[in-house]
Amino acid sequence: MKSIRLSPLVVLTTLACAPGGAAEALRPEAPTASEALGESGPDDVECRDVTRGAEPLVVDWKPDKRGDLEVAMKEGIAVVSYGCDGIRLLDGCHIDGEYGFIGMTRKEQVVRLDSADEVHANLPLTGASIGGEMKRGVSLDIATVIVGKRRSAWDSPTRDDLAGSCDGATHYVRGATVGAFALSSASDAKVRAVAEIFAASAGTASSSSKSMSNREGDIADCKNATPDSKIPPPQCGAPVRLALMPIASPSPSAEKAPPAATTTVADAPACPAGLVFGAGKCTAPSNSVPHQCLVNDESGCQAQCDKGHAGSCAALGAILMRNGDSKAAAVLRGACDKGDAAACVNLGRLEARGTDAQKTGANQLFEKGCHGGIAAGCFALGTAHLTGAGGAKTDPARAFGLFNQACSGGDRGGCAAAASLLLEGKGVGKDVAEAGKLLGRACQAGDGASCTRLGLLQEARSVKPGGAIVAKTSYRRACYRFDAAGCAQLGRLVYETSPEQAKSHFSAACLRGSKLGCAVMVVAYGEKKTVIPDAKTTSALNKSCSGGAVADCVALGIIQVAGKVGTGKQRLGSACRRGDKFACAMEKKAK
Repeated sequence: MKSIRLSPLVVLTTLACAPGGAAEALRPEAPTASEALGESGPDDVECRDVTRGAEPLVVDWKPDKRGDLEVAMKEGIAVVSYGCDGIRLLDGCHIDGEYGFIGMTRKEQVVRLDSADEVHANLPLTGASIGGEMKRGVSLDIATVIVGKRRSAWDSPTRDDLAGSCDGATHYVRGATVGAFALSSASDAKVRAVAEIFAASAGTASSSSKSMSNREGDIADCKNATPDSKIPPPQCGAPVRLALMPIASPSPSAEKAPPAATTTVADAPACPAGLVFGAGKCTAPSNSVPHQCLVNDESGCQAQCDKGHAGSCAALGAILMRNGDSKAAAVLRGACDKGDAAACVNLGRLEARGTDAQKTGANQLFEKGCHGGIAAGCFALGTAHLTGAGGAKTDPARAFGLFNQACSGGDRGGCAAAASLLLEGKGVGKDVAEAGKLLGRACQAGDGASCTRLGLLQEARSVKPGGAIVAKTSYRRACYRFDAAGCAQLGRLVYETSPEQAKSHFSAACLRGSKLGCAVMVVAYGEKKTVIPDAKTTSALNKSCSGGAVADCVALGIIQVAGKVGTGKQRLGSACRRGDKFACAMEKKAK
């Protein structure tokens, strides 16, 4: 396990460009956070494990560092080094991709950090400075107004996906909650309202007595945000909290894909080992403060749910739902009523299995979840408008908008569904190029079938960049993500230069249920397998082949040869004469 020491915070003081900035430069250097709080120094801070990820607040970052972060998130998927010496943005390293934005019902919260330990855990930035006269008994109040999330679709990128100068890379920025924030010191027990902290932060900007403060954004502008907004308001889009996930190492291929997720759990901020998330911060476990349980810890979730923690009730409900427990609905309803949007989505899934009245209620729950920033809720509601489920008005255009919204929130199903509508021109104008971008996001999110569909478009040069080399990368990702068709397509592309390597791909395709993969193992490698060309597969391939898809002509020919259908070899010969080299190779092997 990788142990991480969270470096002492040094909280940002008044922005240099704010009133009083000139006087700021004349003041003596501020103490460190630990010194200001009258507590332990950096050598006494415990080194904690963060290998499962972390979601630190970034309200203490200096303006230039925040600017670097925003640029990095515009140019690709940002990558950081997160270790015992703090957190460092690697501005020369990135992962190909982009962040979407999903709006949500505006949420206001005040987070109070009462000790140096809490400061270290929640604001792990090195090199800034803390101002004011902090001493024992002084707290930091952080007021946040959240209007949405910026999310990448990437799920478990590996070191092979990194580009640039990436020495020291440990985590990637999966996303960020955005809005406005204000930070201000407090010396009494009373927790102030959000507006008070924004006002206090503004008031210290020109004060000759330096106090800890920092702010970005305008809470008045935040009131202009809506859950359906495609972008945040101009003065309410500052990153507030990052979602950092570890960069994975490539894992060995498996014969079967992991089971598909059947429930949705909100992105509860991960905390360093030994700490829990409660009252908006990572803190030491306490009987007096309910906190977010671990999503698979049924007893722990029950205990925290009993204390009234909505997120833990939502996690408990998801566990009970997966186990088929009849108590799941009641637990999820309680969590949904307390404002947990993920619980609303899961409750909607349960309701969608019930009576007509319950199915209608399910769509209302999906909408509530979508407005709460849960992308899976937008996808479920889009599906209802596409199919008319639960009495929803059949409206492909509305469905496309919801699928696109889900995709912007990182939901791979939403990306794939929106791409399908664009390719069909259903509910929206046909746009192959845009569909390719959406399939790319779905592929990054781990949807192997979308990787294969993207590869086919790339190989046909229907999207840019195109060509066999680019398509090969997409097919490889598809196969790595357990898509049988992707393995078969990858084998087809590498067969000419490496028949044995291709054999491993075709074998994997066959094991995962690809009729083409099994047919190639018979035709090209002489394996004794029974391949029966079923009517459904044959009809679909024949239709596609007649429409000009040479690769499908080849697939149909190979399946027919393996199935002892006489026209198979002729079909391969026809595809060979049209320039398909794999068809030529398979024609020679055909008996």
